[in-house]
Formats: sequence, structure tokens, C-alpha cells
Amino acid sequence: MPPRFAPLRTLTLALLCALPMLPATAQSLRDPAWEALLENDRHAELEAQARQRLKAEPGDPQATLALGFALLADAQPAQVDAAVPVAEACIARHPDAGECHYVLGTLLGAQALRAGMFKAMSLAGRIRESFEKAVALQPDAFNHRVGLMQFYMAAPGIAGGGMDKARELARSTEARQPEQARCLRAMVAISEDKFDEAEKLLWAVQPGNDNALRSAVYANLGQIAVQRLSNKQPTQAQSLFERLAQADPTRAFAVYGLGRVKTESGAPQEALRLFAQARTLRGQLSLPIDYREALAWLQLGDLAKAKALLQKFVSAGRGHPKNLEDAKARLEKL
Repeated sequence: MPPRFAPLRTLTLALLCALPMLPATAQSLRDPAWEALLENDRHAELEAQARQRLKAEPGDPQATLALGFALLADAQPAQVDAAVPVAEACIARHPDAGECHYVLGTLLGAQALRAGMFKAMSLAGRIRESFEKAVALQPDAFNHRVGLMQFYMAAPGIAGGGMDKARELARSTEARQPEQARCLRAMVAISEDKFDEAEKLLWAVQPGNDNALRSAVYANLGQIAVQRLSNKQPTQAQSLFERLAQADPTRAFAVYGLGRVKTESGAPQEALRLFAQARTLRGQLSLPIDYREALAWLQLGDLAKAKALLQKFVSAGRGHPKNLEDAKARLEKL
């Protein structure tokens, strides 16, 4: 690739890594019933109720946010694309509502994830502006800061990002929201592969009633565990996944992570047991369990079960592009 295109490639790769996390840590629905629907993977019900509210009150900020969360959780590209005008209408009617700008940023981020290099670059400015506006309008809303922080860490300076901006965002949060600032500093530490420092910061966070902060702490600890597994540190990864499972036994992610550890350590039967358990817990719909179960069945030599699961995973069209590409390649060989 010619050097002049290197920043574009950097941005695209960074967006692939960072943007999928945005909705996962962003639960700021003021209606407890709606938040419960989101937390318990009842996305269709949340979508239906949000659309009903929007029909009665076009541009309603909380309904727009709920709709965005529901569609992003299901990750159907056409529906996500169709929600962008809804978010834009929300901004047109309620320009001072931070959640309208925030949900637009997350929807555009999802588009950038699927887009090619030049399309992702063209969206970067709007994504940044959306998150910066959301933070300016609602400075105490942690989900808005998370979105902006992830963009700054993902995008190079040419696209309006950079680690200096990320560090400044964490510093500027300290006086107003010290617990949020601790989590933001941990995010910077993770980006610099300072995992011990990040873990210490995250376990020290006291989220109180801030559900967005609590979710972000969990998500970032989970990111550390996954990174340790990728770095061939299965013992450390397993220890962290176990601690997360104890901290919140209702979530699927840590149990799923333990299944990954077992698969990579050559214990596929135990991995399948853990994946089955993860399917019963909240958040399981956002995890590529079909793909991981297929890998376990391949270890056991059951090609038929592996092939069926890989086909199901590819047909759904959800998940990280790297996993989808690997699944397609394995299907071709099978």
C-alpha cells in the first residue's frame, strides 16, 4: 500500500477493533423496563416499544436511543442503516439531547465497521463530531465519554483522534467524575498493553448506580482477559474470567471466555459444557458461540456438527469479520 494511504488503513483496522464495543458499554435508558429488556436480550420487544413511542412522539430521544440499542444488538446491517435517518431526525427535533448525537455516532460506527477503507475514513469526522457533541451536552453521561474515548484511541490524528486526546479526556473527567476517570485511564492503559495497571484501576472503580460505568468496567476487564488469551497466557486469562464470573454470574461473557480457554488448551468437551451454560445467560446473543462450538467439535473430529454450526454462524452474518472469514474458509475445506 502506498505510504499516503497508511493513515486510512490504520483507521480502518482500528475501527474494526474498537467500534464493536461501543453499544456494549452504553446502557443509559432512563426507563427501567426498557433497560431490563436490553439487559435480558429481549431486543425485539424493546424495538417494538421504541417504535411505538416514536410513532406517537417522533424524534423522542430515549425512544431513538432504545431503538438504536435494539438494532445494534441484533446487528442486522440493513436495519442499522435504516436507523441512521431516525437518529438524524432525533437531532433535528431535539438538537440539545445528547443521546440523539450519541446513538448517531454508534450507528455510523457500525457502518464504518462494515465499510471499506475510504468509506470508513469518510465517516470518521461525523462519528467524532457526534460523540464530542454528546459529551458536551451531557458531560456526566459515561456512555458518551466511552464512545468518544474509543474513537480517540482508534483513529489517527488525521481523522481527529489520537492518544493525546484520549489522555486529555481522562484528565478532564477527573474533577467532575473521578470513578469514571479511573475507568478511562484503564482504557488508555489497555491500549498501551499495560494490563496489570489496567486491572488494578478497573477493580478499584466504585460504579454505584451508574450502570454504564459498571458495564464498561466489566467489558474492559473482559477485553484484558481476551487479550491475555491471545498473548498465550491462558492461566492469567482463566483467572480473570473466573473472577468476572463470580462478580456477575448472570452474564454469559465470562463463562464463554472460560470455554475459549478450554478449547485452546485442548479440552473441547469441557469447552462445550461451558458454551452450553453461556447460552442460558444474558448477553449470549452477542457472542459467537456457534463459531466457538464448531471449533470444539472440530477438535473432537465431528465434522458434521462443526459444519452445521459454521453454516449457521455465517448465515447469521454477525460477529467480528475475522471470525466470519475464518468460518467461511473452514467451510470451504469441509
